[in-house]
Amino acid sequence: MKRNSKPSGNENVNEEAGGLYFNKNLRLISISGVITWSLADEFFNILIGFESLQSKKPLTIYINSEGGDTYAMFKIYDHIRNSQLPVVTVVAGYASSAGFIIFMAGDLRKALPNAVFGFHAPSIYFCGGDSEGPAESEESSIHQNRLLDALVRIVKNSSNMPEKMIRKYFQILTRIDVKTALKFGLVHQVINPPKKTVPKSWQKILKEQK
Repeated sequence: MKRNSKPSGNENVNEEAGGLYFNKNLRLISISGVITWSLADEFFNILIGFESLQSKKPLTIYINSEGGDTYAMFKIYDHIRNSQLPVVTVVAGYASSAGFIIFMAGDLRKALPNAVFGFHAPSIYFCGGDSEGPAESEESSIHQNRLLDALVRIVKNSSNMPEKMIRKYFQILTRIDVKTALKFGLVHQVINPPKKTVPKSWQKILKEQK
């Protein structure tokens, strides 16, 4: 059966909204917006580019995504997990559904203080819609359960969350903050703002505002 692409998070999003940015000197990739097949293919090309470089220093992947295509998500997740490079994933904003699972691919996982994480069960459909017969409907249901099992396995193997809780969180579309994610072992480290030395010309202005 032919498969149609459908976001596994917010269904009313523009699939063109997803974007990638990378900087070879800083060794970073930024994933934002909706996770699509084209974005996953482009990500693979960028990752291969980093792997071909002489340097084997860690690669940092920043994520701000509300979700997207389930199979595109698995493609990105598997490429990260199978990369020979040490990978740091960082949530900068929101990582839900597909974005959350991609974040879990990091060897070291970090988050900015106000990041939010969202659990969302995979959502798929096949051509046919209402015309699907009992056999097709049953196959779709079985496949969806297998996808959910795969997501649960990913989170369970990379956190201290019990499986029962993980399944519940996926079912009720749970959102959690950094503090909770840190407690569950989903995040290894929170990135706090660095200490800055402001220009002397600013100091008077800042003092006047206090």
